[in-house]
Amino acid sequence: MNKTLALAAVVLTTVLFQTFGVAAALPSINNLVSVQRPGSYFVDVTYDLIDSDSPGGVVIYAVGCSTNGTDYIIPMNSLSGDIGVVTPGLGKKFVWNAWQDWALHYSTNARVRLIADDVLSMTNNIVIFPTTNTPPPGNFVWIPSGSFSMGMNSNVFVFLTKGFWMGKFEVTQAEYQSVMSNNPSSFTGNPNRPVEMVSWNEAVQYCQTLTARERTAGRIDTNWAYRLPTDAEWEYACRAGTTNTYSFGEDPMGYRLRNFAWYNADSGNQTHEVGSRAPNHWGLYDMHGNVWEWCSDYYGSLSIGNYTDPQGPVSGSTIVVRGGCYGSTTNDCKSYYRTQDIKTNHTSCNGFRVVLAPLQ
Repeated sequence: MNKTLALAAVVLTTVLFQTFGVAAALPSINNLVSVQRPGSYFVDVTYDLIDSDSPGGVVIYAVGCSTNGTDYIIPMNSLSGDIGVVTPGLGKKFVWNAWQDWALHYSTNARVRLIADDVLSMTNNIVIFPTTNTPPPGNFVWIPSGSFSMGMNSNVFVFLTKGFWMGKFEVTQAEYQSVMSNNPSSFTGNPNRPVEMVSWNEAVQYCQTLTARERTAGRIDTNWAYRLPTDAEWEYACRAGTTNTYSFGEDPMGYRLRNFAWYNADSGNQTHEVGSRAPNHWGLYDMHGNVWEWCSDYYGSLSIGNYTDPQGPVSGSTIVVRGGCYGSTTNDCKSYYRTQDIKTNHTSCNGFRVVLAPLQ
């Protein structure tokens, strides 16, 4: 296909505003212009960002569409410039590498949507939680809304319309003990190891108990709750904008994996203190290895198609687990790899991390 024509119809068509928590003035995006560079797959996007009450920054996302505005599910991860947290002002610009995100899926009906989301503000580079209460503990990372290709099949497109906070680490034995008043783990001796020997039911109960405690203490609003991540949220957060086999890139021989994961080649057949390997690009640790992590979804196959905020099957006999564990092979630790376990099972390989998000 002539690449000077492939994206000729890319236009900026819609601005969507999202606000949570206290009332605030809505941000606005004006003078949207997009131009494909002749003879390339790069698209230059310029805009003006106006917001009177978020001088520290508004979160700007971009999503794509190949159906002339019917839906917006095309991944747009390869972006550089004024994207993410952007200070209000005139003449903002970012560049989209469409080949990187959208190879072989071009259309003359292509469009791009910008989303101005003031759920976050920033003051002196400190992220402010969007409620009237205090922010969540420091061991959380904000995961922005966005889209990605899920699993091994590049024809499964997922769009997550809402951002969420995710635990920087797997839930530790100390954290579990403080909420549930017990520590079921096999590998004790260091309270900063991940909790394990926890069933899916018990992980869900932990989230519910933690939510009740934090609401009572006034640390989160009543319309926010701790929960397990969905299968899609987990993979999206693990990939952290990448499209590789692992969050850090390709590693066919497994030489680099040991910098990021505790698995069968380096773990000594036991768990290790959370955060003792390198994080992914979004600051999440142990997304590869240490313990398998329970998700909220029943296990089911991924069919080719487009999905918005998927929640998994409505019923099933097993639950999705992700990430691999201390006894896993390199294959188990891949970003897209998913398997299943019975929700009542207790094993030293299974733990979890939590998400903090608005109620649906």
